[in-house]
Amino acid sequence: MSQSAGPSEQSTSSSRTEGGASSLPGGIDQEVDLLEYLNAVLQRKYRLTFAALFGAVMIFGLTLLQDNMYLATSVQAINIDEKPGGVAPKEYRSSDTIGLLERDFVISGAAANERERIMARMRSARFSEIFITENNLLPYIFHKQWDAEQKDWKPDFKPEMREAIKAFNDGMRGIEYDEKTGLLRINFQTRSTELSAELANKFVDRFNAYARGLALEELGERRNYLENRLREVQNLELHRSIFRLLETQLAAETLINARKTFPLEEIQPAVPPLIKAKPKRLFTAAASFIGFLFLGVTVTIGMVLFKKIGAGLSKYTPPKVVTGREPQTKKKFWQRFGPRPRPDKNDVSDDWIDP
Repeated sequence: MSQSAGPSEQSTSSSRTEGGASSLPGGIDQEVDLLEYLNAVLQRKYRLTFAALFGAVMIFGLTLLQDNMYLATSVQAINIDEKPGGVAPKEYRSSDTIGLLERDFVISGAAANERERIMARMRSARFSEIFITENNLLPYIFHKQWDAEQKDWKPDFKPEMREAIKAFNDGMRGIEYDEKTGLLRINFQTRSTELSAELANKFVDRFNAYARGLALEELGERRNYLENRLREVQNLELHRSIFRLLETQLAAETLINARKTFPLEEIQPAVPPLIKAKPKRLFTAAASFIGFLFLGVTVTIGMVLFKKIGAGLSKYTPPKVVTGREPQTKKKFWQRFGPRPRPDKNDVSDDWIDP
């Protein structure tokens, strides 16, 4: 037996359009028509292409204002498996206390983090300052404030070494370590091909001399201490131990001075590059064109979408809320806050009282 459809079923059936697409309660069409967005993009295709092309040309023009930078790279191996000098006194026979003392004064093998230590010394501000000063790189780093004709700085400018070190570490010199091969790449990027290669090769030689100097300084301090103790101590057995320690210290100094490839061994020297490293003007212009074109398409689709939202909101009518009570009229401002009428003296009712 058939039954009549309820109010809910009737409202559901009436909310469906002929094409099967549902609509919001206020009559707003929520169907997404991709062809509408595609049509909007195609109507503006020439304007979008011209705007993207204009933006790419502007970006290309900005890259022309930048200097050409050339990158030179040298490949080095870090010698950390060998001992930088010294021989452990295993062949000596003396008391246990003297043997421990001898071992403490002899340079041991490389530490577990010796590679990180070497790279930290290369990046240190102390060595960077030494390299900048010896190679006179301040006029290059602050070239805009340098008067090439007068060979002096421009008025009211004084170079700051801390800023020079930051520019040197961030923009000129780069250090890359390859975990697979264990090789170290030292990169120098300047405005000249010859200068990039020259600095990359000088950096290796100067750092080797710097590292050897630190090791020899440590050995010299130990040797001076042993020589002073030799003059103070009168015990013959202690004299023999100190002489053995002095012998190992001298052997360590000899080995360090003889090894010119400590701690960096050159695998491939840097050569002047043939092409510039940056700016990549054509790539930047092409990427800018694609980016501006994508931005234009996104803005076009957004305009159509916001237009549909605005049209839907203009047609939307909020549903009426049935509460079972008669609607109360809203009092005007002067009725709510104005002076109250004076009651009649003969009227004893409370109707005039504002609740």
